[in-house]
Amino acid sequence: MLESLKLATLFQAMDHVEQFVDRDMLIGWVDDARGRTVNLVSDLFDEQLVGPRLETVNPLLWEMGHVAWFQEKWVLRHVLGRDPIRPDVDALYDSAAVAHDTRWGLPLPPRDQTLAYVLEVRDRVIEALEQSPLTSPLAYHVQYSVFHEDMHAEAFACTRQTLGYPPPKFPGAGLEGASSAECVSAVQVDLGDVEVPGGEFLLGAIDDGAFVFDNEKWAHPVKVPPFRIARAPVTQADFAA
Repeated sequence: MLESLKLATLFQAMDHVEQFVDRDMLIGWVDDARGRTVNLVSDLFDEQLVGPRLETVNPLLWEMGHVAWFQEKWVLRHVLGRDPIRPDVDALYDSAAVAHDTRWGLPLPPRDQTLAYVLEVRDRVIEALEQSPLTSPLAYHVQYSVFHEDMHAEAFACTRQTLGYPPPKFPGAGLEGASSAECVSAVQVDLGDVEVPGGEFLLGAIDDGAFVFDNEKWAHPVKVPPFRIARAPVTQADFAA
């Protein structure tokens, strides 16, 4: 994942980003990403939000604060020059400065305060999008923070599975309680493998001015031998079998 140490190369793609997005789209993305983060932990007990110390996961209570801190740092503080919402956020949530193994021992705010913080960041970013000029830096860093949060949503799901928590439920998704096979059927995914003939593949992002992470720069040809790949991810039932 991208962190603050990659700042030097990150800014190279900021010019004219606003032509690819509009204000309402960004507001919707910010709200959607934060709603997903909250839903991914809303059914867990306080003890589950901390969990055991493992090398492969973060305490979910810390990770909630981290995604909000990241957005506050880059959108509200870096682009708009605002002061931190809490005086302790850098000491708690800066993943480049806070070693992984120490995150369980931090004086993390309890659930209600953490939730209040992540929602306040969301509200302030949306307010800024509604009231501030949509400049390239603002549009770029809002996308940066949203895509960062989307990647952490995958980490939240992986943590739940690693720790044996039940699958998350998303209100309105229409698949609550459905089996893996039913979920596959619901989205009409074709099962089985597909043959890929191989050849020359263009790997990376094209420099067209749209948002791009620095580790996707830049598109270059790669030779790929022929291979087979499944048309859909392996279900839990198939993996167990």
